[in-house]
Amino acid sequence: MEKTLIILKPSIPKSELNENIKVTKEEFQKIFFRILSIKWFKIIERKKTIIDEKTAKEHYADKKDHPLFNSVVKYISSDVSIILSISWEQAIENVRKIALSMRKKYIWTSKLYNLIHSSDSEYESNREHKIHFSNKKSIA
Repeated sequence: MEKTLIILKPSIPKSELNENIKVTKEEFQKIFFRILSIKWFKIIERKKTIIDEKTAKEHYADKKDHPLFNSVVKYISSDVSIILSISWEQAIENVRKIALSMRKKYIWTSKLYNLIHSSDSEYESNREHKIHFSNKKSIA
């Protein structure tokens, strides 16, 4: 079994599509409940939280020299996110496929990479789990 981390963010940054898009509550719920309805994986941990700036910078540390680093940190820190730790056979690959299909189905484009984050490697999964689940701060 492999584990992966998913971050569901209920908004899309303006810079991604050059327009301001807010995912509706209904669309966000469809995506969230679709993930929860998948029978093959096990949710190990989950939390609803506003990711603080320090945690966001740690999450995106490998992108600190990117010109959009500060914008991305501000974006992920600006609204409530749901973070899930999932265990499954080939979880990283399978969850990334599901995330892509949901972007297309519910948001009508595969370009919204920031709406659903999923770990892209075992190394990243382990690093992200340490960042997001070592401190149990969350909101209702």
